[in-house]
Amino acid sequence: MHAGKPVSVNHLVDAIWDGDPPKSYLSNLHTYVSRLRERLPGLRIDHVDGQYLLRVGPGDLDLLVFRAKVDAARLAARRGEHALAADLYRSALALWRDRPVADLDVSALEPEISHGETTRLIVLEDRFEAELAAGRHVEVVGELEAAVAEHPTRERLCRQLMIALCGAGRQADALAVYRTTRDVMVEALGLEPSPALRRLHQEILRGDVPGLSAEPVEPVEPAFPLCQLPPDTADFEGRGGELEQVVAALRANAASVPVVVLTGEPGVGKTALAIRVAHRLRAEFPDGQLFAHLAGTSPNPKQALDVLGSLLRALWRKGAAIPEDLEDRTAAIRACLADRRVLVVLDDAASAAQVRALLPGTAGCAVLVTGRGRLDGLAGSTSLAVPPFTTDEARALLGRIAGRDRVELERAAADEVVALCGGVPLAVRIAATRLVARRHMSVRSLADRLADERGRLDELAVGGLQVRAAVASSYATLSAPARAGLRRLASLGPTDITESVVAAVLDVPDADGVVEELVRSSLLTPGGVDAGGQPLYRLPELVRVYGVERSEA
Repeated sequence: MHAGKPVSVNHLVDAIWDGDPPKSYLSNLHTYVSRLRERLPGLRIDHVDGQYLLRVGPGDLDLLVFRAKVDAARLAARRGEHALAADLYRSALALWRDRPVADLDVSALEPEISHGETTRLIVLEDRFEAELAAGRHVEVVGELEAAVAEHPTRERLCRQLMIALCGAGRQADALAVYRTTRDVMVEALGLEPSPALRRLHQEILRGDVPGLSAEPVEPVEPAFPLCQLPPDTADFEGRGGELEQVVAALRANAASVPVVVLTGEPGVGKTALAIRVAHRLRAEFPDGQLFAHLAGTSPNPKQALDVLGSLLRALWRKGAAIPEDLEDRTAAIRACLADRRVLVVLDDAASAAQVRALLPGTAGCAVLVTGRGRLDGLAGSTSLAVPPFTTDEARALLGRIAGRDRVELERAAADEVVALCGGVPLAVRIAATRLVARRHMSVRSLADRLADERGRLDELAVGGLQVRAAVASSYATLSAPARAGLRRLASLGPTDITESVVAAVLDVPDADGVVEELVRSSLLTPGGVDAGGQPLYRLPELVRVYGVERSEA
């Protein structure tokens, strides 16, 4: 399922033992991989940077053959070669026999399997669309009737069946399909059919039998190249190692769509790094760069349906009809991006589900995602944690904004300032801006003000920039036990803690769920082990200060 992409040891361990590995899991895993290499001598499994990578050629894996045939079919459809497209779609779908790996029960594969089955259904609809465009209405009526019977609420299939029946001279049967579909949707979902399906119904009633196309509008040629990137940060500092790491991950696999997810605590500079990378790689994605802010940390994260609508409106000519439902919009954006080299940047993602429908379907594109929490359900993605600045990086940013001479003159105080900011770029930027606004204030004076924990977050606010608001948005997404855990851990001061300490402060026998939630949300940082071999964790400095505030409140 992840051929050509690195898979972490943790991911493999979770898949094999379903979250409950034995103590010898590492040696067991090495043994299993060795056995695979012995029993399948043509199979190449490499070990790269603590991850395993299965290398396969384009024709070695049925899943890759399927994708290649689908890509070829979509290219033929765009060229107006509808009969060829239909035949290629048929050939691709012939590779499917049942649910993928139907004889296995591996919970870690469920997201990939579910995504694969959804993709198959979309490709089936694409095939019917090509068949209708090629004039094969009578030939596909039977297959469409079977597909609609299996998926009675898939409006695209119902619409295609109505068009096929009209093309076969069976308008009365087409109207009956609409009535049945409406009854099923109202009863099962409490929803009326979409405006597009209702329009088709009215056209048939008027005797204005639609043409022999499965879609209500002519194909739209997207506008390329298109750049939606926000401006790069003029005073960007540091991140040399992280920048090269992200660039390498986006270039890693030309045979698929690399997806790189940047995670990290509030204010750590994920978006700035993503935009810097995107601008650096513009020449490698000559067809364009798309950007969407997903508002994942706001009370109302954007829905994929709305984001796709905005992207399609930017790509399609003015006045073109945008599909109504999520699956049709996903299919439309993937058709636009097929055989293109486009970089898609998705900022502030809330979940894997929010991102999944926005991913391109063909090699040549790449996706860069930012989010405070890990997107564990995003199949095949590479997750990179963005750390706080080092002291040198933070001091350099402080000096670039407030004046290098001023900072060097009070170097020790400057280092205290960046330490009290936790090395968080947002906080360092705010501190520097305060120094710019108050030329009379010494760096030592600012350090002394920040040393007061009770007033530190008040100091770290200027204009529309606020550390408190950035942390609060992540805190608000936590469950009640995780919020309680953060508050109580904050009261312990800046110290390393084990999971047993978390359990003790919460007075519960097992705190694994709370620790996992806080780590996944980038509000608790793993780091090292204690003398007994237990993993150690620490609250990021400004998260801890915020937790103390909440605890006192």
